[in-house]
Amino acid sequence: MMKNNQNVRSLAKLAMICVIAFIFINACKRESYTLATTDDVNITGYLDKYPDKFSLMRQIVERSGTAGYLGAYGRYTLFTPTNDAVTAWLKGIGKANVSDLSVEQSKDMVKFHLLPDTVATNRFTDGKLPQITLYGQYLQTGGVNEGGVSSIIVNKQAKISQSNVRVGNGIIHVIDHVLIPATLTTAQTIEASGRYKYFTQALKETGFFDSLNVASSTVTDTTRRLQTAIIESDSALVKAGYSSYEAFKAKFSKTGNPKSHTDSLWLYVAYHISAGAAYTPDIISSTTINTLAPKEVVTTKYVNQRILLNDDEFNGVLEPGVELNRTFSNITTANGVIHESKNLYSIKVRYPTGVFFDVCDQPELKANPIWRGRNGATSGTIPLFANGASILSGMRVNNPAKATLPQNYDYFVSIFGATRRIAYDDKLNLSLGLTNANRAIWVELKTPMLVKGKYKVWICYSQFGSGPLCQIGMDIGTPDAQILPNLVDFRQSLTSSGMTDAGAALPSSDPLMLAQGFKRYLATTNDKDKNGNVGLIQPAVKNNWPTATGRLAGTVNITTTDRHWIRLTMVGGAEASSNTWLDMIQFIPENDDQNYPRFSPGKDGLIFQKP
Repeated sequence: MMKNNQNVRSLAKLAMICVIAFIFINACKRESYTLATTDDVNITGYLDKYPDKFSLMRQIVERSGTAGYLGAYGRYTLFTPTNDAVTAWLKGIGKANVSDLSVEQSKDMVKFHLLPDTVATNRFTDGKLPQITLYGQYLQTGGVNEGGVSSIIVNKQAKISQSNVRVGNGIIHVIDHVLIPATLTTAQTIEASGRYKYFTQALKETGFFDSLNVASSTVTDTTRRLQTAIIESDSALVKAGYSSYEAFKAKFSKTGNPKSHTDSLWLYVAYHISAGAAYTPDIISSTTINTLAPKEVVTTKYVNQRILLNDDEFNGVLEPGVELNRTFSNITTANGVIHESKNLYSIKVRYPTGVFFDVCDQPELKANPIWRGRNGATSGTIPLFANGASILSGMRVNNPAKATLPQNYDYFVSIFGATRRIAYDDKLNLSLGLTNANRAIWVELKTPMLVKGKYKVWICYSQFGSGPLCQIGMDIGTPDAQILPNLVDFRQSLTSSGMTDAGAALPSSDPLMLAQGFKRYLATTNDKDKNGNVGLIQPAVKNNWPTATGRLAGTVNITTTDRHWIRLTMVGGAEASSNTWLDMIQFIPENDDQNYPRFSPGKDGLIFQKP
């Protein structure tokens, strides 16, 4: 997504389609799931109607004291076991009859099988259900194929034998086993497994064992009631070169006090834990996981049915990540979920470096057959919207006056604009408007990865006489939101004597232009690349190339190493119809040279460093 830094991520939607297809579609026979509507007004009424199947569950509901609200108006989903399933469960816990259960046991059993919403099978995924149970733990669904018949399985414990039975206050799914909630906390589960002795010891020495060993119901901070741990097994750490825990600790604990939040071992463990219960579909659908290590994230990617962590292209170099071990993942605990990575991963130490974001270099655009002259194309456009939706996963637009934005012809990539010399000869045409409901008021683009640090932000564009005046913001709507001080006027243009603004020519020398917040970002005849190529400007377009302009929007403080959203909001200009011919967005560390590198004004893609 930038000149020398592409960060291609797999589309989460494709991943989810694949896993859902696995659950519900296969080449063999598929079990038929019932879709039924009954005359019963509530859940309890349905259980009463079929005592040969549900009389024991009905007794448990009565004993638990939940019959009142399950017999009243509401929106619930009940996974109800059959009489055979309840009988087997009672025998397994040493009870002869329902009457042998305590009220609390009955109540917990019902609450673990009950969701406070109507969730039909079309909302199931290969992972947790969208609503948490009244017991406080998520249920998982997945696919299983036995004897050529595919079924939905819940919590890897029970198959659905009848589904989507709609009653007056919700939906019932019939299951063939009673669901058993997790009783061990995350800390206890990790310790009891025997696979994670290194990590267990690290948890204890850093203090995280205690915080992961607390019942979720007692945690007052709702964001921390459930937590996700992605950890390495002992064998993975031995493979990484640590033959003992002592060797591992010697590598990671630098202060001698692992409980200190500045100690490397504390940060290592914190980097493996995140707030909330994230199952594999959640990991797939998110590009990053916010960890308990301050301002540190784990990036995620789904490639060829593999879930990869920290598999990134940074500064033009691919940094291979680690794969999630699906066999030992999605392990529900009493206060969260555990996953296992196949190899060691830790915080990556990086330093701020220039990011030169070419806005036309994005995966969805690169897939187009005419992108940058493919198949002999010498000109053309690539629409950015199809059926009212953006084709770019990294672009968002907004206009409160219109639900579906925008018109397809207003947003496109222009290929090989012969009269506008810009980098790679392509630009992003973004149509903005304050008084035209067919045009967006703001547009956001997702940047490549930015390392924590302060950057000067340059908006590089081709001048357009009916362009907008824009305010630039970063991560709007988040706690890290920043509005940059300088407005960008897309009607301004460079000339041979410098920047012309309302008829007043600014100095043409680079230092003086830079002092006023402008620069050339395209190479001139004074520039040479690493092979000695001169930044020649072809005579046929010599009078047009200077319209490419770099405008300083301001300095941004990036506090989290991650991809971020940059927003262009129209605040003036040609208010009814403004075209933004955007070429690049540059993020250059504030103390680095702001004039270089420069880029070839054309499709050859040459990069010119400072002479």
